[in-house]
Amino acid sequence: MKRILATIIVCCCVATALLHAQSVTVTFTGRDTQNQYVPLSRVEARNLTKGWQETLIWPDTVLVMTVSDDDGIETYDQTQNFASLRLSQNNPNPFDGTTYVTLQVGEPGEVEVVVTDITGRIVETQCIASLQPGTYEIRITLASAGLYFLTVRQNGRTATVKMMNRGNGGNDAVTVSHSVETWCTASLQPASGCSSLRRVSGRPSQPQTNKSHRSATDNPFDLGDQMEYVGFAVLNGAEEESNHVTGAQFASGTVIFTFVNVQPCADFPTVTDIDGNVYNTVQIGSQCWMKENLRTTRYEDGDSIPAGTYFSSTEPYYYDNNSTSIPLTDRGYLYNWPAVMHGHAASNTVPSGVQGICPEGWHVPSDAEWAVLTSYVSSQPDYVCGGNPDYIAKALASKVWWNSYSGACYPGDQSVAPNDATGFAAVPAGSYWSYGYDDEGLYANFWSATEFEDYPSIARYLGMDYDTPEASHAVGTMSHRFAVRCLRN
Repeated sequence: MKRILATIIVCCCVATALLHAQSVTVTFTGRDTQNQYVPLSRVEARNLTKGWQETLIWPDTVLVMTVSDDDGIETYDQTQNFASLRLSQNNPNPFDGTTYVTLQVGEPGEVEVVVTDITGRIVETQCIASLQPGTYEIRITLASAGLYFLTVRQNGRTATVKMMNRGNGGNDAVTVSHSVETWCTASLQPASGCSSLRRVSGRPSQPQTNKSHRSATDNPFDLGDQMEYVGFAVLNGAEEESNHVTGAQFASGTVIFTFVNVQPCADFPTVTDIDGNVYNTVQIGSQCWMKENLRTTRYEDGDSIPAGTYFSSTEPYYYDNNSTSIPLTDRGYLYNWPAVMHGHAASNTVPSGVQGICPEGWHVPSDAEWAVLTSYVSSQPDYVCGGNPDYIAKALASKVWWNSYSGACYPGDQSVAPNDATGFAAVPAGSYWSYGYDDEGLYANFWSATEFEDYPSIARYLGMDYDTPEASHAVGTMSHRFAVRCLRN
């Protein structure tokens, strides 16, 4: 269901003459790995040097930044700038049909209020000819549940909040009040302008490069300011975030966000175990994987797996860390190696031939099959971090639950690029030791069906750490408690 983004290419044509230009124009577009157009739902642009942020909501695809005068007289007051147009987070959120947002306006001017859904479709709009400085309240009612964006524009400034509706408010409507106490829209004169406010039935299937919409910002900008851009696109019904583009902006140019659309396995989008648990799948190269940790307490033959309270290298047990904040659907159960194998002999073939704890038609991957996965991911430029083919942990790691750790290619650091480019979504479920459960948020370890040569009480597994860029083929005693991912036969 989810896609993962890959790389972003920034193309800028720099010329000496541009150093004296009065504005810099940055155009945004999206592509997939086959260079096909991908519509952007929104773009966030941040000036890291001066501390401001603008959000462009589709169909806005162009950001125009005016260069400060060379005499250096222009000054920047971050508090005043942000106070000129500010939206509070809607309350309540999530809401059941009706919610409220406080709008602060710092200067007079025409105001556009737009509600869009996650696909970029304009649901409802209001356009006020002249709104005077002050505090206003916006009441939003929505007839359908879903994720929405409220955007307000005035005098080149833009403010946006994300809203989650769970109910039916009867109709789609936006009302702006003069104050938080009095509702009255009759004296708020509709504007004849606000040309960008219009309802559309859907988004274009092809790029409309000759109809790009512009969003000019009044925020200060100087050539060489450090800018950060991040794109969002709706793929497989969900809005996904791109990796971040950061760099000094000296000239006009184009930012191309490249998205890799992660697909479930074509013939097996889900798989159900004997306990009725349903797991999503993901196709990575030639392999079809479960993209969730196993959480069964029985084998396919109906035999139960005992709940473990102590360690064993010979008796099968499963372990449940129900004290962690990670939900069971994400963390799954931990198992010792005997539980994983269900009496089957070890294997390092492709395929392993070991059904073990897995559902019918699926098997426990051998270490050689884990190597097929890691080798494939290492071979894809969109999946490696920093251009190093060994740095693939981020591409396999889930986007959530990892402890923070500074390091651009670590699963614990998503400040530069998000995790989970492959869709494998490895969750750091941690371990179970003699003193109890520990290490959740730190490690994601997955059993293989392969013994360690010459050491019959040790088996191989694939591991990822929050502070390490590699995905490691490692070994551990068979009494260890690790997660399980099954592979399609």
